[in-house]
Amino acid sequence: MYCGKEFTAKTTVTKYCSHKCNSKDYKRKIKELKIKVSDKDTNKIVPQHIKNPKLNEKEILSIKEVCEFVGMSKSSVYRLINDEVINPIKIRNRVFISREELKKLLKI
Repeated sequence: MYCGKEFTAKTTVTKYCSHKCNSKDYKRKIKELKIKVSDKDTNKIVPQHIKNPKLNEKEILSIKEVCEFVGMSKSSVYRLINDEVINPIKIRNRVFISREELKKLLKI
């Protein structure tokens, strides 16, 4: 019974009052299944997103750590630096980004 109306079943296996109710409930079940699969896939991705729990403690991150923390590629991070969206900290030939810059970027 999908629509909530009471009906008299003609057989012992009848669940719906009409073909229309059957179709709507079938579509609802398929939608719920797709959402469940999507949630399962998302939960697989999110824990992989931050493999290193120490990243939450650090104040200054390397480019590689920024990529892991934010989920971006190196080229995207360097593009943000070149476009002056992020102000890097340069020490010799190494580039670092402060957590404050990431907070500004992500608006946390």
